Amino acid sequence: MTNENALTNKSRNYGLDNLKLFICLIVVTVHAMLPYTPLNAHWYFTPSLPGESLSNNIIIDTNQLLSMPIFFIVAGYFVPISYDKQGFKLFVWKKTKRLLIPAFVVMAYCMIFIPEPMYHIWFLQNLFLFCLVYALFRKLTQWWIKEDYRLDISIPVLVGCFIILSAVNLFVRQFCYVNHFTILFNILYCEPARFAEYFLSFLFGVVARRLGWFKKDSKLLIIGTIIILILNSVIMFSRINESNYIGSRLFTILEACYVIFGSYIIIWGFNKILNKSASFIASLTENSLGIYLFHVPLLYYVQTYTKTWEIYFPLKLALILLFVVGTSYLLSFLLRKSKFIRQFL
Repeated sequence: MTNENALTNKSRNYGLDNLKLFICLIVVTVHAMLPYTPLNAHWYFTPSLPGESLSNNIIIDTNQLLSMPIFFIVAGYFVPISYDKQGFKLFVWKKTKRLLIPAFVVMAYCMIFIPEPMYHIWFLQNLFLFCLVYALFRKLTQWWIKEDYRLDISIPVLVGCFIILSAVNLFVRQFCYVNHFTILFNILYCEPARFAEYFLSFLFGVVARRLGWFKKDSKLLIIGTIIILILNSVIMFSRINESNYIGSRLFTILEACYVIFGSYIIIWGFNKILNKSASFIASLTENSLGIYLFHVPLLYYVQTYTKTWEIYFPLKLALILLFVVGTSYLLSFLLRKSKFIRQFL
């Protein structure tokens, strides 16, 4: 969600910029939908009118599998070149300004003015931690790793990432439940069941940058598509329920498959087909961090205020979503007029 400089010195990668904005809007949409689904436990708003309900749909399911991992992959993809240009101290300071400080400001506002817990800033906190780990690793191994080094593409490495992620997820979820958040020291939010998955997604992005993925070798695209189709077919035709022992493990493997191969397919597609920009899209992209920060508090206010509105439910949801996205963008756009605030947004 944070904007970085060009992938190379010659041009900016608008494909990844557009992807960050697209995923950001998907996340906002899902957050608007969640209160009306069976997944609304521990959420910030509970509807009261009959008929205001949604079954889990493809948008929510896809978000669960891909949205946040893709955010971490894309963030990891930009990290090596940022560190190469900035060095340890400047890199850590910029990540503190762009991730940690905005997260704590929004969290403080929510704790003071909103009676419900707001967990959405967990992403920025976790991303900062991952960036810090990467920076420390680079600092400690600077005698060994040279700036802007390159590796050759290797399909076994991609498959290896999938196997590692599957194994880690299978192990972690023996002890942790998905969608259960832990609050450390009353200020740091994380989802233990997916923490390792997100960290490995971030590392996958770092590796992808060094291997030059998403720019060449369409064989990876074909392999990823085939693997996902096979696993999807196995789960669909076996009709194994996610709640039982075998089913939960198949879904865990499918999730790892989507994270690695599905993310590769989506990123490759944006990089090849949607690597272009327009002024309005560029403006939205520049304000994607602000949209992400502001949308949940705004959803709380708007959905609470419109709780008793008895209008056609899909229209009501669409109006709420349009208002929240537009207002979040406008707030970010106006705040970024200040040179001081622009450092953090």
